[in-house]
Amino acid sequence: MEHAIDRLQRFAVKLYLDPRSTLAPRGCIEIFHRWIQERAVPGLLIDVADYTHLTGGPRVVLVAHEGHYALDDADGRMGLVYTRRQPLEGTLPERLAAAAGILLAAAERLERDTADLAGGGALFLGSEIAVAANDRLAAPRLADAEAVLRGAVVALGAQLFGDETTQVRSLAESDRLGYVIGATRPVSLADLSSRVA
Repeated sequence: MEHAIDRLQRFAVKLYLDPRSTLAPRGCIEIFHRWIQERAVPGLLIDVADYTHLTGGPRVVLVAHEGHYALDDADGRMGLVYTRRQPLEGTLPERLAAAAGILLAAAERLERDTADLAGGGALFLGSEIAVAANDRLAAPRLADAEAVLRGAVVALGAQLFGDETTQVRSLAESDRLGYVIGATRPVSLADLSSRVA
């Protein structure tokens, strides 16, 4: 039986920065503006919003028609988030994989574009990915919805990490349904990208 969450289209996927990463949110402003000019990442890129004066949420947002990109610390950990706004084709696990592919392409580009910064720049862990539902009607905090989303996240983890998948845990945020899936060891962004291509 199909659940409303099977039709979920508004969700976010997040890759975490390695704690050793030296990328500062303010450093992303210029990079995101350049991405607009160069059409460097998927989507119709529109503008950059600066929230670097805030904490506990998006710090710098690259606004796009299909989905926003953001450097974000909403769950207490800095990372790159892709928040889908427009519908994708396929089943829920297929949609999550497609969004993860978009996110991974942006993360790879961010690592390349910051490699020459003093101290390094962006460095992603490659061992965890988070998924959060952004539609409380389609994804209420009910046992059946949790089970469906958890199953889709486990499928994404199996696709990304294979036998290395070790854990699935609920997001610390209590207002949105979401999960973090992890692996026993880091996987390169290029390898992860190839697995969702």
